Amino acid sequence: MDKALRSRAIVVGHLILTVPAIAGILLVPFFGLRELGQTLFLCYILAGIALAWQWYSVALPAWKEWLLGEGIQLEDVEHLARLAGFVWPVESAIGPFALHTTAAAVCGLHLFPWLLSRWYVWIMPLSGLSSHAPTGNDWLQHFELTSIVPALVLGYLLPRYLRRMATYAWVLPAVILVYKLLTFTEPQVSVLAPHSSTRWEYFFVIQRTMPTFTPGFGGVDPIRVAEQKDFVAPFYAGLAYSAGAVAETHDLVKRIFVNSRIQPETETIQMEENAEGRVVKEKEKPAHELD
Repeated sequence: MDKALRSRAIVVGHLILTVPAIAGILLVPFFGLRELGQTLFLCYILAGIALAWQWYSVALPAWKEWLLGEGIQLEDVEHLARLAGFVWPVESAIGPFALHTTAAAVCGLHLFPWLLSRWYVWIMPLSGLSSHAPTGNDWLQHFELTSIVPALVLGYLLPRYLRRMATYAWVLPAVILVYKLLTFTEPQVSVLAPHSSTRWEYFFVIQRTMPTFTPGFGGVDPIRVAEQKDFVAPFYAGLAYSAGAVAETHDLVKRIFVNSRIQPETETIQMEENAEGRVVKEKEKPAHELD
């Protein structure tokens, strides 16, 4: 490969690959910290890595196609990509792990709460049911459902296209929740925490009503509600997402529906074959037996 072309290819590669990837890894946590606070900082980092990895997955083949169009041999292109450090993010496990973990967290934190609001706004009026503007209480009343169902569905669908590391989506949310459990200190009875509780109750006994802007916050601990939303919901979603990925790996949905459909058909075919066999046997009997 010509030295000038090699230098230009490396510069172009860094401009279209490295710079956008680093920008994504830095900007996603920056906007996450600015808009949502520091509670989910690790999730912001993983989201940035997932975005950068997806960019590499799209831009790196385009960079290779450009060099192949310049008449460079495929072996030389692959060697230059490894030499310039353009290959490792795509081949590393951190990219798929970050993507699946982020997808599960988004399901637990944002996707189904939005779908629940659309249910109240779009579906219930069309069905003639009485509807009202969705509130935080509606979400808390369906906390487990909103955390598990969308993650289970997405965990089954997305690994059909990217299976690698999909079953590990539960790991980071579980580590964070275990850390919160180990560092938990029972809150003192106060205005902010009207009722004391054990660490298991504090996280896993879900509050069903939102705090109100009144003295005592309506008897609801706002910090507890926030921590259940930020740590328990992603944990449930991660488990459900991984369960969906396991189901997709073993193709459980297809097995269940195909087997349930094949079994009646098989029984029908066997009955028809038995009936035909009896008819044939009757025809094959000698005439004196029939008399």
